[in-house]
Amino acid sequence: MELSTSTRKDMDASLPEIVGHLNLLLGEDLGADEDQDVRELFRKGYRLLDLQNRPTAETPSFGAFLYLRDAADVTRRLLWIYTQRHGLDAP
Repeated sequence: MELSTSTRKDMDASLPEIVGHLNLLLGEDLGADEDQDVRELFRKGYRLLDLQNRPTAETPSFGAFLYLRDAADVTRRLLWIYTQRHGLDAP
């Protein structure tokens, strides 16, 4: 998704999927107790899931795009950790 070619409707449609994946990964045991980097990703992830931090209808498109970018980045990084911890091929 690129800011210059994405509509707000596209962003709003992607939001539940990204948030859903992030929520699932935060429910996994990824070693946050032992790994400071994972713990920081969990903090960022939970902050993004907080309803007060999610885009609303009044949020400008740029703000919604930034939220999606940040949520996708944390999700991707947690997914990479998940694949490494479980011996899976990286997606």
